[in-house]
Amino acid sequence: MNQESYITIPDFSILDLMPEGVCVLQENFAVHFWNRIMEEWTGISRNEILGKDIFMYFPHLNQPKYVDSLKQVFSESSPTIFSSKLYKCVIPCQLPDGRDRIQNTSLTPVPTATFFSNYQLYESDKIKFKVDFNLSSQISTSTSFYALLIVEDVTELMDSIQDYSRMLDSALEEIKECKQIEKTLLKSHNFLQKIADNTPNIVYLYDIKIQRNIYVNEQVIPMLGYTEIEMKEMGYQLFPNLLHPEDLAQIPERVAKFNLAGDSDILEWEYRIKNSSGEWRWFHTRELIFSRDNDGLPTQILGAAQDISQRKWVEEALRQQMERERLMRLITNHIRNSLNLDEVLNTTVAEVRQFLQTDRAIILQLEPCKYNDSCDFTRAIVIVESVAYNCVSIRGTSLDSCLEAYYVSYYQIGYIRAVGDISKTAISRQQKELFQKWQVKAWIDMPIMQGNKLWGLLIVHHSTPREWPHLEIELMNQLASQLAIAIQQAEIYQQLQVANQELQRLATSDGLTQIANRRRFDEYLESEWLRQVREKHPIALVLVDVDLFKSYNDTYGHLAGDDCLKAVAKAIAGATKRPADLVARYGGEEFALILPYTDEKGALQVAEAVRLAVSGLQIAHSASQINKFVTVSAGVASLMPISNRIPEDLIAAADRALYEAKATGRDRVVTASAILN
Repeated sequence: MNQESYITIPDFSILDLMPEGVCVLQENFAVHFWNRIMEEWTGISRNEILGKDIFMYFPHLNQPKYVDSLKQVFSESSPTIFSSKLYKCVIPCQLPDGRDRIQNTSLTPVPTATFFSNYQLYESDKIKFKVDFNLSSQISTSTSFYALLIVEDVTELMDSIQDYSRMLDSALEEIKECKQIEKTLLKSHNFLQKIADNTPNIVYLYDIKIQRNIYVNEQVIPMLGYTEIEMKEMGYQLFPNLLHPEDLAQIPERVAKFNLAGDSDILEWEYRIKNSSGEWRWFHTRELIFSRDNDGLPTQILGAAQDISQRKWVEEALRQQMERERLMRLITNHIRNSLNLDEVLNTTVAEVRQFLQTDRAIILQLEPCKYNDSCDFTRAIVIVESVAYNCVSIRGTSLDSCLEAYYVSYYQIGYIRAVGDISKTAISRQQKELFQKWQVKAWIDMPIMQGNKLWGLLIVHHSTPREWPHLEIELMNQLASQLAIAIQQAEIYQQLQVANQELQRLATSDGLTQIANRRRFDEYLESEWLRQVREKHPIALVLVDVDLFKSYNDTYGHLAGDDCLKAVAKAIAGATKRPADLVARYGGEEFALILPYTDEKGALQVAEAVRLAVSGLQIAHSASQINKFVTVSAGVASLMPISNRIPEDLIAAADRALYEAKATGRDRVVTASAILN
């Protein structure tokens, strides 16, 4: 990776680097930022004006034409030129000689999200920015906006143009008077040529009919790399050859505006033009009608073009920084508000792929070795993925064979691997084959750490070679840190869930028999009773008692008695078939079965199955007077829950039936209805 130094500019201070005046207004027209140029030009300090109503200092801005323009920007209007008249001063600023500065003021909507947390600009011999030129393509329509006013001082430019025009008019008048003035005219022309060539902008005269520049000053050479002759020779092919395709569509509209413009009207537009090195440069042009034909139609256009590439780069850098902040807030909020790790991971890969405009974003999880400290991992699985529609999905794919142990050791210490062109990088044969299959030409591997352990990798793939700017790599690094927090948070939550489930099991199960305890019995009977009230279905209860259990304990001891109860509980549980049926230890040697949606006939069948299951255990009971094996007695009751009945009515009916079963000889089942009959 190329090593590039950078400087850090906190908050809005990046706007202090601009050679223009910059003012940021809030929706209530309060001044949110006032850069050093505005302080110098107006004499109003930043500390004095920040937070104040702009109308307190510049009352003329309270006119409808200005207020309406500002309101449009606050609702995310497209960037516009605030003033279109040559001598209009939106924010009055005086020159040292007392004259008002001639201004060009533009408005740009900026989302109210935090501008900067730690913005980075690359620095080599001079500051430059590596950005695109699509400022507002991804700004959310649900965001409120600041108004970013950029005030350019065009006094020198306008003075030069007006001086040129006056001198040229004077020379033309003088040439009519006498031939002697031809020498003066020549001198004047040379003087004016020097003025035009030394202005910091490209000055040109464009002939509409022949569709070519008939004059271009020397500034075209340092600013675009073309000579005056080359610009003239391009003729009508000038715009098709040099103008950006998106801006070329503005030409017919621009010509139509000139047909309606007056002689003093200044028409402005912004466009991109390709220099001799093939780079796109942004220009802001101010043009006026220089001559007309006999019908009054414009024939020649005089213009001055200012290179605003740096300003556009700053605006794009602002947009990218705001998008980065938005993405970080989105992921952070997901982590804070969701304990669902899958949701957080899927959101991350989707947003990363969209932000980087790449073809695939995945998260690769490494399963660590449990029994061998010498190995780094046992499996590497793609667990989540966001992929372009024309790319093959690799979710669930194992990458064990192509993940090189050499790089895993570096990932363990936080090494970031960013490859811009696979053809210029040494990789393993297996990895090369997979990348060819997946059409990967560039990628980034970003480690996701859990403490000092490598949990996995956040990876992006691109189908063509591309550079990975430091801003993009830093974004992925920050996201990997946030993912580490989310993963740790989810693992702790899962551990808590397991612990809570165990606590719940312990709180609702009987310690000896491991079936439901009396507390769970009471809760379940109450909830099922209410359910049957709503659904108008019967509910049954079977109470089971181990016959002569005290005698069993006295004969075989309490340990044997515990084993007996465990076996009986298991037999009773095995006699129930439905998930909704609950078997509980009711107390001592008593057990209970709650049978929702069951009438007395069905409950009787279950109770009889329980009795036979216990008898089938053939647990010896020498102290029993009714059988040589352990037996049980059961009481059965079933009720249709209605408003004037309560669960205790069902318990009482089953208890009476159980008492009758024990009173009539034990080892039998008695129903509540049989007692009544």
